[in-house]
Amino acid sequence: MKNMIKLPAIMLGLMLLLTGISQKVLAQDDEDISLQTFYDELSPYGTWIQDPQYGYVWRPDVDQDDFRPYYSNGHWVMTEYGNTWVSDYDWGWAPFHYGRWVTDRYNQWLWIPDTTWGPAWVNWRIGGGNYGWAPLGPSISIGFNIPSFWWVFVPQTNIYINRFPRYRSFRNHRYLSNTVIINNVYVHNRNTYYTGPRRDEVRRVFNRDIPVYNINRTDRPGRSRISNNTVNIYNPRPARGVDNRNAAPRAAVQRDVIARNDRANNNRVNNRNDARMERPNANRNAVDRNVMNRDNKPQEQQRDAQRSREQTQQRDQQAQQRNAQRSQEQNQQRELQAQQRNAQRSQDQNQQREQQAQQRNAQRSQEQNQQREQQAQQRNAQRSQDQNQQREQQAQQRNAQRTQEQNQQREQQAQQRAQQQSQQREQQQRQQMTRPERQERVQSPQRSAETRSNNNAGSSRASGGRESRGGRG
Repeated sequence: MKNMIKLPAIMLGLMLLLTGISQKVLAQDDEDISLQTFYDELSPYGTWIQDPQYGYVWRPDVDQDDFRPYYSNGHWVMTEYGNTWVSDYDWGWAPFHYGRWVTDRYNQWLWIPDTTWGPAWVNWRIGGGNYGWAPLGPSISIGFNIPSFWWVFVPQTNIYINRFPRYRSFRNHRYLSNTVIINNVYVHNRNTYYTGPRRDEVRRVFNRDIPVYNINRTDRPGRSRISNNTVNIYNPRPARGVDNRNAAPRAAVQRDVIARNDRANNNRVNNRNDARMERPNANRNAVDRNVMNRDNKPQEQQRDAQRSREQTQQRDQQAQQRNAQRSQEQNQQRELQAQQRNAQRSQDQNQQREQQAQQRNAQRSQEQNQQREQQAQQRNAQRSQDQNQQREQQAQQRNAQRTQEQNQQREQQAQQRAQQQSQQREQQQRQQMTRPERQERVQSPQRSAETRSNNNAGSSRASGGRESRGGRG
């Protein structure tokens, strides 16, 4: 299950690493802030250094052995932008909401200024009951290229405590192997913020509601303050039309000079420590010299031996430091290679899943097409059967109609033939009859007509006269 959670995060980070995209947290309209504001207002609290790689960088005047960005002298709160760092330093409004952090070869923290505001420029991890975060350095993408000793981890229930204890990073490799990247983001007014753990996730951890603070960008310099439900953070006044190319601190130290000063300070501290250690030895040596034989070694030989021992110790320390640095670089390289292998494996698995899904989809599509073809064939067969039945019915109706018409025609023809035959027989009979018979047949109707007219009382005389005349004619 843990590997399944890690794979999407590793894939996202690898894609960002391969494409060279450095994710940035965008904020309100702060692009017109002058870099000169940082140079002037942070000078009392630290040293500006001319670095050959990053330009002007700022080193705060703090104990570098105990200082950690986003850990020392501050705490987290939940705001509308997600988890926001509230610093107790007077200068905390700048390095924890603008720019990026980086360490030099002496493991000292340096801040690189920038004009884009964010609630916190950090990367987040979760796992094993712990939350972890680390500053995002320059050109560092989410989830990759962050040195292991940059990370800090606390129990999930301690994420919102007011002050974190001193932190040792020797266990970070174990924490990193048991945690995964948190990629939660919040988008507001086309700006994207990496928020860390969401409010509902933290609520489940604490089993209670988590207050959400509002951010008020004030024009009052100094440390951030919380009043009621509002976090007041100093926001320098924007300057229109500024040219940051000409901005520079009024007093800056070259990187080589600050390195020599650091080495000189370290040597003075080491010499003082050596002097404290040599005083008891000197007393013992004085006592020893009183009881030593007169043929003791010369003092010069003793000093040479002491110097040789110190040089040997110094070489051993340097070798140990080089070995530790080499081991750390090798561990980082192994982690990166392991992440790349896991990402490649995850990519292969995702490709295999996609191929399987495509095959299943193709099989499903083929089955659906076959089913549609079968249904279409069935519909076509049913339609063809219905059409054939309809044609047969129409043909039967036409045949019945034709038969009926033919029968009627035959009957009419038969009636016509019978009538013609009857007329022919009558004509033949008339031709065969003699003339007296024809006259008798003609007169017989006339007499019968006169008899009927006489018997009809009340008949009109005119009618009778016309009938008698007609009969005579």
